[in-house]
Amino acid sequence: MAFPRPQRRQHESGQAAVEAALCMPLVVFMVLGSLQLFMLLQGRILAQVAVYRAVRAGSLNHGSCEAMTHAALVTMLPTVEHTRTPAQLAAAFEDRKRNYLRVRGSKGTLFTEGPMVEIVRESPDVGWVRSLAGDEDLMFDAPTDSAAEMQRRTLEIRMVAWYYMRIPFADWVMSRMFLAQFHLKNYTNANPLNPAQKESDWWADTDVELGPDDWPGGDLGDRMLRWNAQGHYLFPIQVHAAMRMMTPVKASNFQGGAGCSLHGF
Repeated sequence: MAFPRPQRRQHESGQAAVEAALCMPLVVFMVLGSLQLFMLLQGRILAQVAVYRAVRAGSLNHGSCEAMTHAALVTMLPTVEHTRTPAQLAAAFEDRKRNYLRVRGSKGTLFTEGPMVEIVRESPDVGWVRSLAGDEDLMFDAPTDSAAEMQRRTLEIRMVAWYYMRIPFADWVMSRMFLAQFHLKNYTNANPLNPAQKESDWWADTDVELGPDDWPGGDLGDRMLRWNAQGHYLFPIQVHAAMRMMTPVKASNFQGGAGCSLHGF
């Protein structure tokens, strides 16, 4: 049935409005989600640089936790604060030198509970370092071809850098997707990839693990769930690095165990 021209135009206008209403959530999510994803990739690159600088600082400073943590913190500061000038960098570091994240989220709430970085020394072995009992210099200078001894003289660390997502709407959606991906919580909200699906209930088929639970702050998944419930959306970026020790290890730097913590989590 053919509509008269004025009536046909009105009909087409209503159809365009319906199509726009259906497509708008997807378009908004694609734009904001892409921006948040690229910021996450930037955080990943910074974390890789940070763990390299951390292991180098530890290699030069007898495996010191403080030296490694501070080196990683300085590298990760651009993810939470403007550091375009030396003064801005110094101010940002002063607020976070005890390894507190301290970032204001998209809703204006200040997040101070979590750390910026967490470091675990996988090598040298803590028990072996403590057994040296003042003979660190002698052991460091003694020549050896033993693979085990070479491993003990290598500083190997793994690090998690907590990245705070702050792009409105994208942080909320992507955080719930990550929780579903890690089998921490079902995704039970509206599906942004299918606007017609008002409510969903799924998690990823793949069995993706968050890795070891022996971080200084405890289990990564438990903290993601707790902070997510508070409206703070964080993602743990995990990286790894190793370097030959350039200074002998000091037992005093390993009194707290393999984990590095500058404040109580």
